[in-house]
Amino acid sequence: MILGFQERFVSSVAEGTKPHTIRKGNRWKVGRPIQFYRNVRRHDMTKIREDATAKVVQEVGIKRIAFQGPGGWKYRTVMLLDGRELTPLECQELARRDGFGDFYELQEWFDNNHGLPFTGQLICWTDLRY
Repeated sequence: MILGFQERFVSSVAEGTKPHTIRKGNRWKVGRPIQFYRNVRRHDMTKIREDATAKVVQEVGIKRIAFQGPGGWKYRTVMLLDGRELTPLECQELARRDGFGDFYELQEWFDNNHGLPFTGQLICWTDLRY
């Protein structure tokens, strides 16, 4: 199956520093072949690295949780993988490996592009598991 990447992620995918991606839906399964492209369905569609196989596929959720703190209601964003809430350190590590500066940037990107709450899959073409 084809995975298309925005320009900001192309070099990290090509160089091998990005070991996974997060996608909406649930169509990915372990063992599925992956082809990596930029500009999917355009005349300048380009392959950016050799094919791989989905080695780890985990359910992912990103949502805001409201809680009452000093001075009123506050919100925090949490990430769940296979139903387990990641620690703040795990969120930072995952965000950086996925091509973001930090978890806040990842959360803002998903909120702006998909809206929160978000559900989908973390697709790894390495053995990395969180």
